[in-house]
Parts: sequence; C-alpha cells; structure tokens
Amino acid sequence: MNSLSVVESAFRFHRQDLVDLVLEIRNIVARVNPSATERIGSSGLTFFDADKGGTITGGICFVDIQENHVRLRFGLGAFLDDPKSLLSGDQLYMRYMDISSFDDAPWTDIEALIQASANLDGSILNKFNR
Repeated sequence: MNSLSVVESAFRFHRQDLVDLVLEIRNIVARVNPSATERIGSSGLTFFDADKGGTITGGICFVDIQENHVRLRFGLGAFLDDPKSLLSGDQLYMRYMDISSFDDAPWTDIEALIQASANLDGSILNKFNR
C-alpha cells in the first residue's frame, strides 16, 4: 500500500470528514488483506489482490469520494452474503453502499463485507461468462 502521507495528499482538496471515511476503509482493507494492492485515483482508492488477478477478479473494493458521501463498491458484490441488505445496485455483478457519516457507519458489517470480498475467488465469473 501507499504511505499514509501520499494518500492524504491525493485527497487534500476533498472534505476531511469524507477523507476520514476513506482512511478507515483503507485501515480495514489493510487488516483483512495486508498484501492488497492499492491504486489511487482522482476521487478514490481501488484495492485488489494481485495474486488473484486485477481489479475485478482479484478485487476487494473501490472507495469513491462523492459530493456528500463515500461510495464503497464491490466488483463482485452480487456474490457477497449481505444479510442486512446494505448493498444496492442493479448492475450485473457490482454492488455498492453509500456512507455519509463516520459515526453512523456500520463498521462491523463493512468489515465483514470487505473480508467476504477479499475471500471471493474471481474465477466464479467463469461459471457465468460462458
């Protein structure tokens, strides 16, 4: 992963409360998969397990800073167990959740989703793309 100062610098023009959400999600990913690859984009981060593939087949999550919230996306979210129905979306596989407040975020559930996503085998797509 990149150094904290590099990540903070990349998002220095975004609202600090939203950057704090991104940084907490980043901390969760680091706990769940310490060897995760992190890519910095203009408005967020992408995490994936390079040993499994790229951002989808090895994908863990995408974290995007929006105007008033952070969107946590899972490239294979349709395959995740989501007992509390936190994930939205009607794309084929992608699912997401919006997080507006650090204090109101369901951090335990977010960590469980990130863990489940990190554990997914991206080859599951082979069953559906025939």
